[in-house]
Amino acid sequence: MTDAMMPPQSAAPQLSQQEIDSGKTMAILSYIPIALIGLIVSLISISTKNNAFSLYHAKQALTLYICALVGTLVSLPFCFICIGIPLVIAVQVAALVLCIIGIINSSSGQCKPLPLIDTFADKWFGKIQKV
Repeated sequence: MTDAMMPPQSAAPQLSQQEIDSGKTMAILSYIPIALIGLIVSLISISTKNNAFSLYHAKQALTLYICALVGTLVSLPFCFICIGIPLVIAVQVAALVLCIIGIINSSSGQCKPLPLIDTFADKWFGKIQKV
């Protein structure tokens, strides 16, 4: 494919090591899918906007949770024709895999976008920046 046909890639922010280290815990917690911990931490990180590293991963994680919820809700009506339950399981497994990728990226100090959802994160939360 030529460059004109390629979709634009989201630019990961260039951050100092001190900012990465100070936001690493919140970034990792943003991806924890147990008991809404990740959702709550993501919302707190987005509302405070005090660390660019944790904010980047909070936006990625919140987009992941929204996409997983929408995917699950779209799959539920298909339960009546016996393909809904495997679809729901597939959506949840994909969300878990993306959470693990996000945890690996954030724990290693990288601002890599998650596959499949990075364009949504840029569209929905792109204007939210560190203050």
